[in-house]
Amino acid sequence: GQMFRYTLRDESNHIELFRQLLMELVKENPDIWTPAFKEELRQLMNQAVQLEKEFIRDCLPVNALGLSSKEFEQYIDYIADRRLKNCGLDSLSAVPPSNPFPWLSEMMDLKKEQNFFEGRVTEYQKSAAMGQSNDDEL
Repeated sequence: GQMFRYTLRDESNHIELFRQLLMELVKENPDIWTPAFKEELRQLMNQAVQLEKEFIRDCLPVNALGLSSKEFEQYIDYIADRRLKNCGLDSLSAVPPSNPFPWLSEMMDLKKEQNFFEGRVTEYQKSAAMGQSNDDEL
């Protein structure tokens, strides 16, 4: 679970960094923020959404553990809509998609400030700590 949180945090930071870079680029070069460029960005997002949905259908061909591929697809639509809106772009759909996994958003929005390298590693222990004192066996 902890590794998932760190990965999620890092990916969220990457997304925000590139959003800020795009917004700064537009701020410095307002002439590029044309309807054609905005539509190109929306179409790129649409392609990404379609690829994600294909991946979901391949990985989850049947419902499992109360989760369906349709819910995951709806979640992809929801996330794409959020990303577009955060960049000042229109949604891909006429009706904004809702979040089928509100519990996931709650978990993702929690800001954990613990440094990865400050956490205690339990998977690796010195052999003496495990009741073995002969380092020659290693």
